[in-house]
Amino acid sequence: MNPEQAKLLCEFPARLHPASKLIMDYYNDGVISLKDFMRYFSLPNSDYIPLAECYITMVTGLPPFA
Repeated sequence: MNPEQAKLLCEFPARLHPASKLIMDYYNDGVISLKDFMRYFSLPNSDYIPLAECYITMVTGLPPFA
């Protein structure tokens, strides 16, 4: 699934924290690994942990910690 579809299915907030958006962009562009995405995406807001898990599951088709 592409990242835009995943964002819709995972119910991203209207305003994602800028640092989390940057991390997501880095992941989508292949700059950082899945492990780094999972580590850094939720640092500004711990409520983003389930969001990160949903997003990774949708984009990769794998469980987030596989």
